[in-house]
Amino acid sequence: MFNDNKDFYPTPEELFYKLMNGRRYLSGRVLEPSAGKGDLIKYIKESARHSKPRIDAIENDPRLSNILMSEGINVVWDDFLTYKTFKEYDFIIMNPPFSNGVDHVLKALELAENQLGYCEIYAILNKETINNAYSSKRQELLRKLDEHGADIRYVQDAFKHAERRTDVEVALITVKVEKKGAGKSIYDRIPFYSVRDNTEGTLETALSTYVKHSEIQAKLNDIERLALEYETACELAKKTYEAIRDKRSFFSYIGAVNKRSGEVGSPFAYVISKDYTVSDLNEELDRLRREYWKLILDTKEFSELLTNEAVQELNKRLSIANEMEINLPNIRMLLMAIGTNRHDMLIESIVSIFKKITKYHMNQYSTNIHYYNGWKTNDAYKINKKIIIPIKWEFDSFDFSTDFGRINHETRSFITDLIKAFQLIDVSVSSDFTSISNQEFENDTLRFRMFKNGNIHVWFKNERLLNELNYICGSHFDWLPSEEELKTDVKAREYIVKEFGESALSIKLLSA
Repeated sequence: MFNDNKDFYPTPEELFYKLMNGRRYLSGRVLEPSAGKGDLIKYIKESARHSKPRIDAIENDPRLSNILMSEGINVVWDDFLTYKTFKEYDFIIMNPPFSNGVDHVLKALELAENQLGYCEIYAILNKETINNAYSSKRQELLRKLDEHGADIRYVQDAFKHAERRTDVEVALITVKVEKKGAGKSIYDRIPFYSVRDNTEGTLETALSTYVKHSEIQAKLNDIERLALEYETACELAKKTYEAIRDKRSFFSYIGAVNKRSGEVGSPFAYVISKDYTVSDLNEELDRLRREYWKLILDTKEFSELLTNEAVQELNKRLSIANEMEINLPNIRMLLMAIGTNRHDMLIESIVSIFKKITKYHMNQYSTNIHYYNGWKTNDAYKINKKIIIPIKWEFDSFDFSTDFGRINHETRSFITDLIKAFQLIDVSVSSDFTSISNQEFENDTLRFRMFKNGNIHVWFKNERLLNELNYICGSHFDWLPSEEELKTDVKAREYIVKEFGESALSIKLLSA
């Protein structure tokens, strides 16, 4: 049957499964460009009966085309080599003519390369086409297969028991044409460093408040890069909206032009399944702006110095950036604001742990504090050498561990905040702990024990650090002499030394 068609060699079922090499799930749209009487299509449907892909067929022989159409197969063209389409195919599965296989596979590659989306090609080809690349077309095919990392396997006697037999040895080709997209080329066109203007000097000054001097230039370059990336991303988002708006407007116009008499609505109303509104654009731009502000105002190094409460306060201050446009003047302004408030935030980080410890002083945990006569008040108090902190109703066995990193989270968080407060006073304070038991830990600064009733007891081992923390907090609450009084009043200095030790007079906060 059809023996007068020299290229008619129906694909045996066994060869189809060898070609697919275990690939059974086929979804989306499939093209069979040398469909014959539909053998490959039948195998595709059987293999992918659960996913039900949409299959298009191309066939040049009118007799075979009639068979395909009579079976309800979509025949979309006759000569594959002249096929043009706006469709996007997920798979091209083909057994092209042995006499002209090179042109057909090159055409399949061209079709896949010109698509916007990903495409997999599965092709049965005469082995000689690969092994004997005597022509420029065959050499071009080999180049493209290599470029796309094609997998090529050889099969002997593939058509020995076929409907129409031949002893041709075949090559089974799998090519995955992945779209790299225009991302890199767009990025490469960004004019980096053209953003610099007369704000550069003041931006460096702003950066110096929370970046090491040796890292200022690198951070400056990073900020300029991020600002230009953001600008490019926003332009792409707006161009996308404009393109979709123009498409919607054009469809509306051609709908009016082609509207039939008595018809309600546009004949093209159903074409656009998803709209992209100004609200969608604004939401996208908002998300972009938030993420780029996070990258630009990356305060990880600074925030690691702070207790949890102070970090939350820092994040509140930075959140005002979410509505500000990203440009160098705004970046400079926010960095300057961070620098201006840096000392206050470091002090607040220490004060927050003081408040957490002393907030229980009106109940059974009153031993946490010691009252003393303030400089101008009788309500001054400081943290004692031993404190008791309620963490939860009661601890269970899962809260205990000989590994500090695995003990109850709230306990670990409290102790870590306490250590951070001391580290702001003395950078040499260690955050590492030695396990005494699965409920007790210590280092050179403090020792703490977890009790089953949900409390932790903390003993401060470094009295100097505790005095200095108490001094900083007392100053914050105006319980102690002012800086000016300490400079001019001998009794004020004697008072501080008596209550907090000589070292309190020369405290300098880390990075303050």
